[in-house]
Amino acid sequence: MDLQNLEPPHHNRAKNQDELSFGTPVTDSSDVDDASQGEKIDAERSSEIASIQVCKSYFDGALKGSETLAMVAKCIETKGFTDDNTLFAQSVCPDEINHEVGDVTNLFTEYLGEVFHMGGLAGLPFTGKTGFAAFSHHVPDDGHCFVLMAPHIGISDSHRLGAYSRDGCTSESTACGAAIAALNHCCAGKRIPSLSADPSDYQMNFLIHQMCSRWAAVANKETENHRQAALASHLWDAAKGMLDEIVNTDFGGKTSKLLVLTGIQINMPRPCEDMFQPLTFDLHLKDGTVVDIYEETFGREKPAPFAQDSPEDDPELWA
Repeated sequence: MDLQNLEPPHHNRAKNQDELSFGTPVTDSSDVDDASQGEKIDAERSSEIASIQVCKSYFDGALKGSETLAMVAKCIETKGFTDDNTLFAQSVCPDEINHEVGDVTNLFTEYLGEVFHMGGLAGLPFTGKTGFAAFSHHVPDDGHCFVLMAPHIGISDSHRLGAYSRDGCTSESTACGAAIAALNHCCAGKRIPSLSADPSDYQMNFLIHQMCSRWAAVANKETENHRQAALASHLWDAAKGMLDEIVNTDFGGKTSKLLVLTGIQINMPRPCEDMFQPLTFDLHLKDGTVVDIYEETFGREKPAPFAQDSPEDDPELWA
């Protein structure tokens, strides 16, 4: 993959070449006069700018997927990670909007060659210790592992967080739908389901259990956008806690290493490129040492964790 010439991708939801990518017009629309075409460009550009402003208001360190890959690749290649010696796994919600052309999930898969899927609803690593063991034992001799973990949040055409404007749908849908359903279940005071009661919906029941100790801190936010941003942050915290119990360096040879990149994937409205808010990036060595390479990679300090125990406060979210 040529990182030097990596260009912002056309969003794969565009249905034809007459649609715009990043406010750039296609010039073969001869049936549209210059004035109306200019108005369309201005409207698209204004909407794109507004969408990015909304994103940055809640996730100040968010990067385009292509920017994330370029920064990560520059760092890890100096540490000996290549597509020949590194296996890639991701724990990301299976929602199709997380796996589009140009998304960080797609870009890292193309960069490293293959992907092992660890994630279930809301991006939690439901394959567990057994899944990670299976994945990590597929590495080449003396090879390495790279894990990406990211819950997601949508931003709709109307700039609502926790919503998404899907093709063919007249109404905006929720994103992440499972997380929002779990939050609503707890806010409504409904009974917390037993994890063993319905094995066919275990992941959803587990999400509800995770949310039952967090929902008040989320629901207390003043606006719906603040609530949705807080929900994504609490989801990340739950997923990170699970992932920390799962990963290890019991694979490969004496020099094998593990990279773990975590954050929040932000599904942006068309024509924007989807964004990624990196939150942690660690290098795990065989002797148990964990090296924080976040600042080295992204050129800024790692965001401080939000205050989970003070729902009456309104801490900045990853600023």
